[in-house]
Amino acid sequence: MMIQQLEKAISKLSELSESKQEEIAKMIMTTIESQKQSVNAWNSLKEMAGSIEAPEDWSQQHDHYLYGIPKQNQENE
Repeated sequence: MMIQQLEKAISKLSELSESKQEEIAKMIMTTIESQKQSVNAWNSLKEMAGSIEAPEDWSQQHDHYLYGIPKQNQENE
């Protein structure tokens, strides 16, 4: 069934201009590549790591930065 749908889509694509075919091909390839990369949530997190500027103590003091509560004492850690 899926093969038939793909064959029908390819048939319809052949009716479009070459520039439209190229545009659609790029969208398909981009979608396929993003699916490959985001299969694993850890891969997504790894890609985002370091992409957000934040204070060095963000992970320990996130409540302070998010909610404005006083910073926690770090001496015990």
